[in-house]
Amino acid sequence: MALSRCCGGDPSLSSQIISEQKYRQLEKIKTIGSTYMAASGLNAATYDREGRSHIAALADYAMHLMEQMKYINEHSFNNFQMKIVWGSSLTLNHVPPGLNMGPVVAGVIGARKPQYDIWGNTVNVSSRMDSTGVPDRIQVTTDLYQVLAAKGYVLECRGLVKVKGKGEMTTYFLNAGPGGS
Repeated sequence: MALSRCCGGDPSLSSQIISEQKYRQLEKIKTIGSTYMAASGLNAATYDREGRSHIAALADYAMHLMEQMKYINEHSFNNFQMKIVWGSSLTLNHVPPGLNMGPVVAGVIGARKPQYDIWGNTVNVSSRMDSTGVPDRIQVTTDLYQVLAAKGYVLECRGLVKVKGKGEMTTYFLNAGPGGS
């Protein structure tokens, strides 16, 4: 499963983009304040064990959101910043996004107001990628780096980052898709 945490100025923007056919493997998990969480590969229909296309879809989604945020800033009097944390989830925030990948536990909680959510180390590390990220950069873990680099994505080593509860981790910035796109 791939996870992304991200934040942005307009929650409808991320929802509009995620509904595009090429992002069918992604699922919005929740929005809390300015933080938006999405995941990919959560079930057999969206998990691509061999080709890992669900991970590429999440990376492409994160880059698409960054492009849209830049466009909004260029055509308005705003200066929204986005942090994308990459993992098995994506978190979008007014801070750098971060991505991570790995297993999660998913379920519905609440008897009177049920809500779907995901938990686990993958989600925690994705959140830490968010909190240690750099504005307008997509930070990814080493596991994601290995998958994306093998698919031709352009990444840059950020180096060692002190991550709460994990110690020092080597992280990378996702700069472009295959072929520099």
